[in-house]
Amino acid sequence: MADIILQKLIVDLKSALQGLRSDITLQKALHNENALPDKALSGLSSEALDLLSEARLELEPSQMVLADHFMGYMSTKALCAAVDLNLPDIMRAGPVLFDNLCEAANARPDRLRQIMRTLVNNGVFSYDPTKDLYQNNRASQLLLSDHWTQWRNWVDLYGNEFYDMSRGIPLSCRKDAVRAPAQINFDTDKNMFVYFTEQGWMPKFFKTLSGGAIAMAPGILQDYPWDEVSDGTILDLGGGSGGLIALLLRGLPTLKGGVFDLAKGIEQARINFHGEAGEYKDVGSRVPEENLIIGDFLKEVPSFEIYTMKWCLHDWDDENATTILQNIRRAIRKTPLSRLVILESILQDGHTGRMSRYGDLNMMVAVGGRERDRSDWERLAGSSGWRLNRIFVLRNAWPSAIEFVPDWDWTQGLSCT
Repeated sequence: MADIILQKLIVDLKSALQGLRSDITLQKALHNENALPDKALSGLSSEALDLLSEARLELEPSQMVLADHFMGYMSTKALCAAVDLNLPDIMRAGPVLFDNLCEAANARPDRLRQIMRTLVNNGVFSYDPTKDLYQNNRASQLLLSDHWTQWRNWVDLYGNEFYDMSRGIPLSCRKDAVRAPAQINFDTDKNMFVYFTEQGWMPKFFKTLSGGAIAMAPGILQDYPWDEVSDGTILDLGGGSGGLIALLLRGLPTLKGGVFDLAKGIEQARINFHGEAGEYKDVGSRVPEENLIIGDFLKEVPSFEIYTMKWCLHDWDDENATTILQNIRRAIRKTPLSRLVILESILQDGHTGRMSRYGDLNMMVAVGGRERDRSDWERLAGSSGWRLNRIFVLRNAWPSAIEFVPDWDWTQGLSCT
C-alpha cells in the first residue's frame, strides 16, 4: 500500500510540476516583481505550499531534518558571499560563463563553484550545465544593487550582525537568563539601539528597514481598506521619520496625518515633511507642524480618531504592550472612524507562516520581544479596552493589518469627569 501511495504521489507531482512550469500566465500572476500577486492564486499557492511542506516532513529522513538545522548557516553565508561578490549585478545583462563570472567577481573558481551549487539548488540563480552558464532568476533579481526593493540590505544585516547576535540564543533560554541573546553575544547590558549606535551600525539598520518598508508598501497600501478613513486624520504612533504616513498620504489624496515619537524621530520627520529638500515634502501640507508630536506612548498619547502602529508592540512584553494600548484607548476620540490599525505579524504555524516565526525569534534576539498569534492579540485587545475587529493579510508584506476598534463599554482606567 505504501509503495502505491508514493508512486501516485510521484506521478501527480510530475504532472503538477509540468503544468506549473508551462503556464506562463500563472508564473506572471504569482511572481511579477513589479506587481502584487493575484489574491486568489496567492491564497491557493500558500495552501499548496503548506501541504507540500507537510508531505516533505512525512517523507524526510529524521537525520536530514536535523541536518537542515545544524547546517542551515551555510545557506545564509553562501548568500552573503553572493552579495559581497556582487554576483547579481555581474549577471544583470544575461547569462554569464562561469570563467567570466569568476574573473568579474575576482573570485576563486573552486570556491565560487561550491557556493553557486548550493544557491542554485536553493532557488537562487539559474544554471545551464551544458554551457556552464549562470544567470539571475526571479529570486536573485531582487538582489540587484539598484532594485527598488533593496532586499540585498537584508542579506547584509541579517546575515552578519543578526547572525552574530543569534549566538546568544542558547544561553538566553536558561531559567536564570535576564539578558537578551544579543546582549549575551556582545556582553553588554545596553539595549541594542544604544549598542548599534555606538558601533556605528544604525545607518545600516535604518537603511535595511527603510528598504523593507518600500518593498512591502504596495501590499500595505492596497490590502487594507484605507479608503474608509480617507477623509480623516491618522496619527502614526512610534512613526519615526514619517515613512508610513507619507506612504498613506501619497496613496490617499484627501487624508491628513501626523507622527508621534521620541524627539529624535520627530526631528527627522519635521525635516522630511517641511524641510527645503524634505523626502516627503510633496505631502507636507497635509502634516501640519502641530501633528508632529514628541512624546512617549508608555506615558500618554495625544487625542486623535485614527491611529496606526507599525512594528512597535512586538518590541514590548505583554505588560508594557497593555499599557500602551490602554493609553491609546483613553485618548481616542469617539467617531464612526475610530480605530487603531496595527501592522505586525500574526504568529502562525506551517511553511507559509515561517516569516512570522523568524520575526518572533529576531525580536527575542534583539530586544527580548516577541510576535503574537491571533489569540494573543484578542487577549491584549480585551485587557486594554479594545475589540479585535478584522485582520487583513497583506500581499508581499510580512505584517498583517490588525484592526482594533474601541470597546466603548470599557471603563477601566478611564478618568472620571
